[in-house]
Amino acid sequence: MATITQRQISQLQTICSGKFSNREERLEALSEMVGTELTSVKDLSRLQADELIYFFNTGKSLDHTAWGLFDIRNSQHKAVLSLCHSLGWVQEEKPEFVDLHRLGGFLKSDKCPVNSPLKEMSPAQCSKLIFVLQKIVQSKFK
Repeated sequence: MATITQRQISQLQTICSGKFSNREERLEALSEMVGTELTSVKDLSRLQADELIYFFNTGKSLDHTAWGLFDIRNSQHKAVLSLCHSLGWVQEEKPEFVDLHRLGGFLKSDKCPVNSPLKEMSPAQCSKLIFVLQKIVQSKFK
């Protein structure tokens, strides 16, 4: 995991100083936004910091869909899509389709063994991803 840079820390502190009255309130809000408890802004990864900065500056969350794009002719990609269906990572309005935003968010997260867009993964990297997704499916249905 790439750690937050000093520049990102400065940006977040500048942005948050006008939005939150104190450090505890800021950390509580940021923790809720990233889905993990933070004891300091320095606990954030570079990616998390970039996403928070983008959100605070634009009011929009990042779209992770591009990271989840796949090649339908690639059997490993088909296996990833199948596992996503097993996990329920599907679009609400079209449940027959995988939620590529959610898959892309997972690929960017610390929980994924390979932080790379699906289309850029080597066969060995795809195998690692498939293994982790299989373990998640197994734990979900225990």
